[in-house]
Amino acid sequence: TTRLAVRRRLYMRVLLLTHNVAGIFDDPDEALRPWADGLAALVQRTRADFIALHMQEVGGSRWRTCGLDGAAAVAGAVEAALPDHWSSGMMVRTDTAEDGFTALGSIYLVRRSAMQLVRLWRWKEAEGATGAFESLRAADGPLVPQPGLPSRHCRHERFPRHLYGSTWSRKGYLLTRWQLGGGGGAVLDLVNVHNFHDESNLAALAAGASTYASCRQQALSLVTAALLGLRGGGAAGGGAAPAPASAAFLFGDFNFRLDLAHAVSLLCGAEGLQRARAVAAADATPLRLETSGGGGEGGDGYLLLGPKQFELSQPSLLARKLTELRGSDRELAAFSASAECALPLEELPLAFPPSYAYREGKGDGTPPDEAGWCDLLASKRCPAWCDRVLMDRTGGALVAASAVTAEYGHEPQPRVLTDHNQVYLAFSVESR
Repeated sequence: TTRLAVRRRLYMRVLLLTHNVAGIFDDPDEALRPWADGLAALVQRTRADFIALHMQEVGGSRWRTCGLDGAAAVAGAVEAALPDHWSSGMMVRTDTAEDGFTALGSIYLVRRSAMQLVRLWRWKEAEGATGAFESLRAADGPLVPQPGLPSRHCRHERFPRHLYGSTWSRKGYLLTRWQLGGGGGAVLDLVNVHNFHDESNLAALAAGASTYASCRQQALSLVTAALLGLRGGGAAGGGAAPAPASAAFLFGDFNFRLDLAHAVSLLCGAEGLQRARAVAAADATPLRLETSGGGGEGGDGYLLLGPKQFELSQPSLLARKLTELRGSDRELAAFSASAECALPLEELPLAFPPSYAYREGKGDGTPPDEAGWCDLLASKRCPAWCDRVLMDRTGGALVAASAVTAEYGHEPQPRVLTDHNQVYLAFSVESR
């Protein structure tokens, strides 16, 4: 085991990882093996005993015609890449009917030498029943032999249609509860989240609060309210009493976007923003805006901005203004300060480039340098930190007490396999 002896106490290493895997499903012959190898390398580097892998867009872009045919192969590749770890199998709803499908998939892995220290919550399944933690000690095989959604071990919901207008969307959450470190150890509520996206850059640029951001805030409020209800015991909580001192970790594709008006102002100045908003009001064709601080030997740089176009002639401008662009990332703070927020959320500092949006197929197979991520970007959306690992205050205190330095980072793609980078949080919890 990789548990650490620190001041005569034992600790387990935890790795919470999120990845939007649409591209992995779209091109499994090319993408699956390097993706699984990259996951194994991260687990080896962090020496993780417990890994929670939260995936979004399981099934890829062809899920309507192909269903989840590739889900078993993805779960098998993860298990093959980590033979020293027990696997839960992939928790995913396989019925792709529009009334409940979210394309969320979660896989949990435990180092076999540490299995006696990990327990999984079994939710109540019948009236009068109680929920309880179950040991993994006797689990020879996965909880989910084939991809599926075991209601006794997870809670899953799709966001209601009215939150995003009349358009149906594969967005929602999937929750599991774990106890790490043996009896009396830390209790973690782990929530896989996929929130609503921006449909049009120009609509997001309109004066006033973004309607897309408002939808995301309402959806996140539903998740946190449900989480608080499940903690409360009784019929909703799956038992007569709540689990002790549970810590919440929500990690997934939150689709948080930059305040686009602020970002355009940073890149193109106040005059550029004014011109862009005039175009947005008329819903016109893409506009060319001169960028500030983007000039080079070839003359001044420019931004092409349209409903589904965000293309810089000199992408390196983003790296030069990365610190200022982080100031445009405001949705998490706005949510936690809102009147609807019943459970404020926090995270460690964002010290890595945006996790979205990259163009599949870009990259020469070597890891990009510090500013090289700019050259891998797609040209549809403003780059953003969509993929996050968030926590409540109890979770924050647990991470702060880690015996090893907590690490919040991303895994850049040497060759872009999917349009999101992996984002992870590594820390340790005490074993009792």
